[in-house]
Amino acid sequence: MPDMVHVQFTHANSYLTELIAQFATIEEQITQGKTVTLNLNDGGRTLALLVSREKVIERPVPAAPSSTGHSPSLSDNKTLVATMTNTYSFDLGEADRNISAADVQGQVRRAIARSTPPAAAPLRSALPQPAVTYEEPDWILLEDCRYAALDGWSITAKRGFRSDLASIPRLFWVIIAFHDLSLIGPIMHDVIYRCGGLVVLPHGEVEPAGRRFERKDADDLFLELMTRSNISYWKRNVAYLAVRAFGQSSWREG
Repeated sequence: MPDMVHVQFTHANSYLTELIAQFATIEEQITQGKTVTLNLNDGGRTLALLVSREKVIERPVPAAPSSTGHSPSLSDNKTLVATMTNTYSFDLGEADRNISAADVQGQVRRAIARSTPPAAAPLRSALPQPAVTYEEPDWILLEDCRYAALDGWSITAKRGFRSDLASIPRLFWVIIAFHDLSLIGPIMHDVIYRCGGLVVLPHGEVEPAGRRFERKDADDLFLELMTRSNISYWKRNVAYLAVRAFGQSSWREG
């Protein structure tokens, strides 16, 4: 049974409540075999995707609205567009402004509290579970956390590493149930993004030593970890393509 959108925020504001409802509708439509169009916007750039259970395909960006129009709110979009066309538009910057660090913190705490991997998920159960504590605004590793990638190299997030989980847009804390993904995906993604590709000795984060990363390598690792966490096909590929399209601003060049 496909994983459904979870109501992950206990005290959701009106924006979050509406956002969660929209993604529940999208999940239902995709589960029923329909194709949905997602338009993701950030800083004047748009990523347009055709999304179904088996495929996530980038499509040409839709024409910009006329100067006499307005940028629809979630309510406008849901009422006037999405119901008839299965087309949804989301602004990643708006999501980052309206989903607070405290919202994400609470979600992570609840995920950690029930983080025992299900017996039916062997890939997920093989993943390391980072031990962390929270000091606003960061999650801090209490011990080294090592992940062996499927193509033979390994990466270690070192004890004391601080992550604000900001290399992943906050919109995806709503799309992907956090207790399904755990902290391993965003933390490892943050390790590489934070170093801008220079994750090398003498710190010892990578074996074999001396490997240099492009931004795509970090994003591909995030996709691998979502796949091994059994995140559904459409969710992990939407998240991956969004990070590819909009993640440059979080990448620290070495």
